[in-house]
Parts: sequence; structure tokens; C-alpha cells
Amino acid sequence: MGISRQIGETFVFTGTEQQIMRFMPLSGEGGIHLRSQPGDSTPDSITYAEGIDYTVDYVKGTLTRIASGRLPDWQQHPLYGLPKFDHREYANVSNRLFTVYADYDYEAPNEGEAALGGLSTQWTDKLQEKEAISYVVLGDSISAGAEILNPQHTFAERFREHLRKQFPHAEVTLTNKAISGEASPSGLRRLQADVIAANPDLVTIGYGMNDQNVSESGGNGVPLQAYEQNVAAMIERIQAQTDAVIILITPCLPNAEWHFASENVTDYADALRRLARTYKVGLADVQQLWQQELAAGKSQASLLINHINHPNEYGHALYAKALSSLV
Repeated sequence: MGISRQIGETFVFTGTEQQIMRFMPLSGEGGIHLRSQPGDSTPDSITYAEGIDYTVDYVKGTLTRIASGRLPDWQQHPLYGLPKFDHREYANVSNRLFTVYADYDYEAPNEGEAALGGLSTQWTDKLQEKEAISYVVLGDSISAGAEILNPQHTFAERFREHLRKQFPHAEVTLTNKAISGEASPSGLRRLQADVIAANPDLVTIGYGMNDQNVSESGGNGVPLQAYEQNVAAMIERIQAQTDAVIILITPCLPNAEWHFASENVTDYADALRRLARTYKVGLADVQQLWQQELAAGKSQASLLINHINHPNEYGHALYAKALSSLV
């Protein structure tokens, strides 16, 4: 048993519906700190007041918006109450103006649930021996940190900070080669120039979100078999030409109500799990953590900054959590 601090958990409040907190909050000194921006240092950040803007049920572990308070109401969102939507029909579908950030203490009996399987000693020894660690990020808009205002809140920067702590003897450099809107075929085409040529010590590969998208013809943008083959080819080429540690990242779940979200998105994560076993590379199983968050009562709106497929700052923290559990 021990006291842990939850920092930056995100909430989107709908009317006066109770919002379930990820952990049971502790009352007392410090209490619950709610703000309108990811960091207090943001000039226009609003600090909300318990009893004026919201109430806390410390027994149930819930937050409730007070109607007369200052917390934004998601009922004012243009998509509120609408089923299947096409984002192209709206000027703005973002959740940014409706997202609230919370810090609070909780009692943590076991933090081990985040340990999704570590890298083998062989791989960690490789990094331990390095005086400098070159970390290259390959992937789509999520890996690029799309719509995250402060780069330090992206999963790549959070993971680099974790690596610095784990390998304090080494200088850790980060080169982000992710491209928004990209799927695995394009990533494979530029692998040689953007990744292998850099002779990296560590590579994260984050594709799947755009591959699974529903195409105009009704199928997946990149068929599942082709996707698996593309990622396999990436792994084989990196292993053949470098000594890099490779970590595959399963994608978070898109909003199921989005017009382009497929019904077989979990199959793409399963493909990465198979590849990780086959090639004995690392797997940061973000999708598993994402599903745990939803099962615990978090809404997709509270995890997605664009209400489509881009994780917010807390979502990026989940990515970093999955990666950090490996090293």
C-alpha cells in the first residue's frame, strides 16, 4: 500500500452527470485540483473550485459538475447527441474547450497492472552499455504528437525522460520521424532514409490507426494482411541493418461513432502482438490500457482531444506508461 499522485487525468463533463475517477481519491490536504489547461503555468489556465464549480464524492470516487459553475458542459458540443458523424461536415469537432485536467492523491495497493511485459535482459543490456542512446520515432499523427500543444506532453518526450532516468549515464537524443496522416505502406517506403540511415539504438513503430480506417470502398484503408506484412518488413530491415531495440505500439481506439472508424480495429493490435512474439521485439500494448480506462468508466471524449482518433495529454500519458513499463 502507498500513496500515489494522479496528475493530469482528463474529464469531459456532460450536464450534471457524475464522472468516474480512475482511482479512488483521498480527501484532506491537497484535495483535488481541477484546471482548464494541462499545466498551471499556462497563462489562461482556470483553476476550478470544489463546492462552486464541482462536487466530489470521495466514497464513490466521482466528480459532478455544478450547473451554475464554470466547468464547460459537453452538451454544448456540436456533436452532442448525434450518432455516426463525418468530421468533414463540421467546422470544429474538437474536445479541447471541454476538457478538464485533474490532479489528486490516491491509495495504490498495486501499481503492477501497468507492467505489460518488459524487454528481455538482452535488449536492456544493449541500452545499458550505451554512452549515448539514439531514439527514433516512426509512425503516424499520434506518434507525431498531433494537437498536443506542449511537446513535453507527447508520449515520445515522456518516454525519453523515462529513458534518461533509467540510463542516467547516457545521453538520450530523440528524432521524431512520424508523419501525420501516414499509414504503414508509406512508413515502409521511407524506412531506409528516415530510420535505418540514422543508425538508431531504439525505434518505436506506431502504425495502425490510419491503416484500419474505413476506405471509400468500405474496407480498411490498408488490409489487415498487408498491414502485418508491412510492419514485419520494417522489423526485418531494422534488425538486418542495425542493432536497434524495436518496440511496436498498438494504437488506441478511435471514436466508434466516427464515420471512418472500422469495426475490426482490434485486429490490427492483434497483428502487432503476433509480430512481437514472432520477432521477439518489444510491445507497448496501449490498446489494452485504453480498454482498461474505458472499462473503468472513462469516456472516449475524455481521452481524445479531437473526438476522433488523437489522444489528449492524458491519452499520451497512457502511451508513455505502456512504453515505460517495458524498460
